[in-house]
Parts: sequence; structure tokens; C-alpha cells
Amino acid sequence: MNMILFLVTLGILGVAYLIVARQASKKVENREDYFLSGRGIGFTALTFTLLATQIGGGTVLGAAEEAFRRGWIVMLYPLGHALGLFALATGFGSRLNKLGLTTIAEIFEKIYSSKLLRQIASILSIVSLFLILVGMGIAAQKFLGALGFTRGYLFTGFWLVMTIYTVLGGLSAVVGTDVLQTLFFIIVTLVTFAFSSTSGMTSSVAPVVASASNVPWMMWLSGPLLFAFIEQDMGQRCFAAKSARTVSWSAAASGFVLLAFTTIPIYFGVLARSVGFVPREGSSVLLGIVSATTPTVVGTLFASALLMMIVSTADSLLCSISSNLAFDFPILQRGKSRFNVRASQLITLAVGMAAMGASYCFDNVVDVLMLSYELSISALFVPIFMGVLAPQKCTKAAAFGSIIFGVLAFACFKLWIPPMPKEILTLVISFVGFFLFKLLGRTVQTIETL
Repeated sequence: MNMILFLVTLGILGVAYLIVARQASKKVENREDYFLSGRGIGFTALTFTLLATQIGGGTVLGAAEEAFRRGWIVMLYPLGHALGLFALATGFGSRLNKLGLTTIAEIFEKIYSSKLLRQIASILSIVSLFLILVGMGIAAQKFLGALGFTRGYLFTGFWLVMTIYTVLGGLSAVVGTDVLQTLFFIIVTLVTFAFSSTSGMTSSVAPVVASASNVPWMMWLSGPLLFAFIEQDMGQRCFAAKSARTVSWSAAASGFVLLAFTTIPIYFGVLARSVGFVPREGSSVLLGIVSATTPTVVGTLFASALLMMIVSTADSLLCSISSNLAFDFPILQRGKSRFNVRASQLITLAVGMAAMGASYCFDNVVDVLMLSYELSISALFVPIFMGVLAPQKCTKAAAFGSIIFGVLAFACFKLWIPPMPKEILTLVISFVGFFLFKLLGRTVQTIETL
């Protein structure tokens, strides 16, 4: 890899991001402008930013690594992400837009009339997203380490740039940089695939068969799909869209593009396995096979594009966590608009620095991350799903019931493995809790009127 070209590319992109953020900051007058872009994001920008939130370390680097071990069945993972986008496109996203919310957690106050549940949901969201953000930091460090940048200076610099442009312009800056990052990734990926296709190795691609019993296919498919309904970064974009129709069309378009472009890293993983490629210890299978099948310049640009997609996920998470803190906890709110903007910027800066520090302190947060990921889905999916699609059937008691039953099922299935997929069974139990507590609440009200 050409190190000078890599650093120059990162430098040019970093300066471009700061310019975009500076321009975005000029349009920020209040907290809603800062976190929701004045609710005016159009089709093109929304499509690119939805793509950027989903194309990251997991769907690109992680998928290629798994494809090297398991084969094409890894397509289930990006398929889960795409299905989440399609679910938003078929009506859920447009309903979110019409509710006029600021955070996903606000559903619990607006639909269920419970500030307590709103703050509980917000805390769960913040913890989950923060752990994912720390995971992005760790992934970026390992990625740079595999390229030979082991001292941490480059990671610190790139993380500071990401934090600064998010602090300056809020969601508008994130969306603007997402457009640049995603365009760069798409163009470079197509060029990389074209050069690799002429290398002579492509004829060696053969299917890699994995035993279904050893593949966590249900989690790959259902995890990203279900999380799309409850994650703040996706919800934030639905709230910020210009119209409900914009959400539907953008989510559908980004879902199809996501499927097309996440197929390419998986293809490279399968190719590496088929030709007997042996990656160096601690290195990336994807970067290794790309370097072996393309010119140095192309491989260097591809490495830059991969790092940019990690950044595109990280800035989205940073902005979403900050919006939860700013909107869901009244202690952080004041009357003056400019004060609220400054406070929001300070919150974003603090979260960004905390995530960078945590990424230096831990080597692996995957287990804790997955735990919080599953807990959030178990506790929050049913009340959020029902609150958006069937608000007339929602009561405070029903929300408490679904959360209690979901958390109990989550804990139980950590101790005992059921004979059917636990992800599905947990949601069934949470739905039972929702309707049971709704019925009990209605019964209590009837008795009290006698």
C-alpha cells in the first residue's frame, strides 16, 4: 500500500468534511436545527445518509471476514440491514415522520404518557449506541494497526476531526459528510471490483459451504432488522426528513443499494477462501485479497474508503447519542435557543471524547455490545412497534408489561437455550406481556368505577 497516498487522501477528505461542517453550522439557530436539520432533509441526502449508517465495519470488513470462513450464507447479515430499511420504506418510517418526534424514546411520553418510560428507553438507547460507538473506535484502531499505523496518532487525529465536524454542524454536518463518504465508497468499490475482475483470479471463485447449525443465521437476519425499528440514528433521520413520502422512497432506494454494494466485500471474502489466500496474523482478509488482485493505487484508495465508512457510522452514532441526552433529559434544557445549541455542542464533544478514551481502554467490547443490543430489542421493540403502528391500542400498563416480560425472557434465555430461536420467542413473550397488562389495566379501571 502507498502510505503517502493514503495519508494525503485522508487529509483531503478531512479538510472537506470540516468545510461542509462549517457551512452547515451557519444554518443552525436552535436545537431542532442542530439535531434534526430543521426537518428539511430531501430524498438524495436522506438516501445517502441512511446508507452511511448501515454500511460500516460490520457490513463490510466483518462480512468479508465471515465470508472467508463461512461462504455466501453471510449475505444474511446485510440482508437483515436491508430488510430493516425496507420495513421503514413500507410505512413505519413515514409514520415516525408524521409523529413529529425528536427521539425514538419520546414515543413513551407522547403515546404512553410516561416520562419515566421515556427516560428508561433513552438510557437503554444511549448505552447500546455508546458501546457500538466504542466498538467503532476499536475497529478503526485495529484497522489502522493492520496497515502499519500502530502508535495511535493517526487514530486520534481522525477521531478528533470526526468529533469536531459533528460538534460544529450537528446532523446537517453528518448528512453532508455522509454524502461525500458514501459517494467515495461507491466509486472506489466499483473501480476495485472492476480491476479485480480482470486479475484472472475470479474464475477460481467457488461456493464455500458452511454447516447451518454453526451459523448464527437468526441473529444475523433478525438483529439488524429489529434494531432498525428502535435505533435512534435511524429514527433521527426519519424525523428530520422533509416529508413522510421522502422517508419511504429513500429507505427503499438505500436498501437496494446496500444489498448491491455489500455483496462485493462478501465476494472478496469467498474469493480469498477459494484461491487459498492466507492473510497475515492481525491483518484484514478483505484488504489482503484486494491488494493481491488490484494495483497499489486502487488498493490504497479502497483502504481509505473503508476507513471513511467506519467514520460514517461513528458520526451518526455520536449525533444520535447526543440527541437522546439533549432532548430526553430536561435538566439539560434551557429557554434560550443559542444556549441550547451551545449545550448540544458541548454534549456532543463530551460524548465523542468519552468514546475515544474508552476505545483506548478496551480491546474488545463485542460481548457487552451484543448484550446491550439484545436487551434493547427485547425490552423496547414491542412497545415502540405498537406505539407507532397501533397507538389506539397502547396504554401505560401495556408498555410496562411488554418491557417486564421482554427483559425476563431475555434473562431466562441467557440461562436456558429454548428449542426454537430465542429472538422470536422473546418477542412473542413481550407481546404477551403487552396485551396481558393492557387487559389487567382495563380490568382494574373497571373495578375502580364500580
